[in-house]
Amino acid sequence: MMSKDKDFSISVGNVTAKTVNFEIANAKNVSLFVYNDIDGELFSEKLDADNPVMKSYNLQDLASGTYYLVAESDTKVEKYKISINRLNGMEVEKTPVSSVSKPEYTVSGNRVKLHLADVKNTVNVSVYDFANNMFYSANKNAENGELDMTFDLDPKTSSNYIIRVEENGNVFNKIIPLK
Repeated sequence: MMSKDKDFSISVGNVTAKTVNFEIANAKNVSLFVYNDIDGELFSEKLDADNPVMKSYNLQDLASGTYYLVAESDTKVEKYKISINRLNGMEVEKTPVSSVSKPEYTVSGNRVKLHLADVKNTVNVSVYDFANNMFYSANKNAENGELDMTFDLDPKTSSNYIIRVEENGNVFNKIIPLK
């Protein structure tokens, strides 16, 4: 489960009774949380380590059902399925049920570069201001799974812009303040 060197990676280890053990490499600025669709978020924590981090979560008090372990950084979100059954114990899928790359931005003055990796579908990109005036909107296809775009935003038109990126139902909004 290794991605790019700057991305975190999770390696699910042993599942004993109702304890899941896993290691996170490149755990710099990674948020972890466990949730289910009924109760919402049940547990969360923030990691900030350059070295690999070993974690164990005891889920013994959780009712039978489906839960998710989610890890999120500045560049991606991974979600792992956890099935708890009072009779059979717990099972954790070792590969993520979903992995989403987040858009990355480089801002230099009023020029904004957008980079999106691991693009599998058409991406809708739009730019608008706080008054909801649309300045750009297009559906884009990636070349070799990568999407790169540059915007030259006018500070005379607006002091703040919002860049909205949507792919396969995942929506990411980024506010770009211009000075």
